Amino acid sequence: MDAVQAIAPPFALLATASPRELDWIAALGRSAEHARHRAALEQVLGAQHGRLQEDQMWFPYEVIERGAMQCEIGHEREFVLCTLMVFIAATAHQADVNLDLHFDDHATAYEELPPVLRDVVLDAYEASRPT
Repeated sequence: MDAVQAIAPPFALLATASPRELDWIAALGRSAEHARHRAALEQVLGAQHGRLQEDQMWFPYEVIERGAMQCEIGHEREFVLCTLMVFIAATAHQADVNLDLHFDDHATAYEELPPVLRDVVLDAYEASRPT
């Protein structure tokens, strides 16, 4: 997946992340690291269009990975935002994530999402798979 694909639908949702959503994701780490995770999330979702750089595998990937592990009621968008960034990291071979296993492990959570968010995840998964 190249940078153009990463900002095209369905990954366009990444550009809509609100400050409140970024704060929630950043808070998934230790409180002392919140500001650093938050700043790194802004960089990844802004100028980097969802793609991580090598020095970002802890800040912010730690909280991205946590956010993609389970969906909390009321935070479905944050779950999807994190899921999209995990998909991008997996396809760029930046994270040791088997995309198919990750998708299978969380399929129930994806099915329970509101339809528009579920469709974003399904479309992103299909776009992320090797052709």
